[in-house]
Amino acid sequence: MKHLKMIFLVLIGAILLSACATGATSTSWPGLSADSTNAYLADGNSVYAVRLSDGVKVWQYPDKAGTPKFFAAPVLTPDGQLLIASAGTDRAFLSLDPATGKEKWAAPYTGAQNIWIASPLVVGDMIYAANNDGTLYVLKLATGEFQWSLPISGSLWGAPVSNGKLVFVTSLDHFLYAIDPQSRKVAWKADLGGSIPGSPAVSADGSTLYIGGFTKKVTAINAADGAIRWTAETKDWVWDAPALDGDTVYAADISGYIYSLGAANGKNAWPELQPDGPITASPLVLSDGTVVFVTESGLAYAFDRASGKAWGVGTNIGGKIYTTPVVSGELILIAPLGADSLLVALNKGGNIAWKFTGK
Repeated sequence: MKHLKMIFLVLIGAILLSACATGATSTSWPGLSADSTNAYLADGNSVYAVRLSDGVKVWQYPDKAGTPKFFAAPVLTPDGQLLIASAGTDRAFLSLDPATGKEKWAAPYTGAQNIWIASPLVVGDMIYAANNDGTLYVLKLATGEFQWSLPISGSLWGAPVSNGKLVFVTSLDHFLYAIDPQSRKVAWKADLGGSIPGSPAVSADGSTLYIGGFTKKVTAINAADGAIRWTAETKDWVWDAPALDGDTVYAADISGYIYSLGAANGKNAWPELQPDGPITASPLVLSDGTVVFVTESGLAYAFDRASGKAWGVGTNIGGKIYTTPVVSGELILIAPLGADSLLVALNKGGNIAWKFTGK
């Protein structure tokens, strides 16, 4: 837990340095996404496409590792683009062809004054991108052309989310903001009492947001007006978004405790569970209701609804894991930091199917 809090302070320092010093860049854990064919991994100086069937590299962007830094999860769009955003001093915001890794467009102007930590959100024909300079930028999906921006406050690390009416943005300034895209103004904001580095989770009907943060609690908020519906205490900071599965909200904190909360009331259905090591990643809910948690210790665990370990013991991935795992078909994809592999694929029984080393 102390180690995770130190990482937070170091990352803040690195990000501030990258904003004011030529050639300085921030570093962090990898970003990961996938479709039915490939995994897309933003790791250090490169973005990779990795074939899911066998873990073979399909392409690498740029062709040779350069000065950009990437760690926001690449975003696949409905019209067949892969959006990536740089955490380097170039502040690049790009669209790639998922099949080839070739540039479709590079945003000619965004106005961003700092680096991209958060992944962008696509709603309709617009991209909503939260920058570390405290501003939400809106770009045209087809071309990357700048449309408008809205200064918010603080550093924006969490990916924006939407319920189809409003766009929700979290900030390290302790507030959750609801943005009305029609008026281009803040519709409401809610003070949660601590920094919020992760995104909210949105209920299926769009009426409720579930959010953690550095307040040692998970909070349910009315999406229409920001009113708090309930709070559930946790042992420590909740770094990333909770995960929803029907009437259950799953969450984890950086002391390594995991929670199964009732969506209606926030009551924890599980006994005190602390698998192994701090947890920063969001839980991953599989189609059979199994929930996967990954820890800083480099282990992956699966739990069923009754809180029994589905895999018995944790699968040792290696390195340290801070990135939320991704599921595609029968594979669970995990991107460790500082391991001998950049990407590890597990089957749903928790056994390693293949590893990708970057070559």
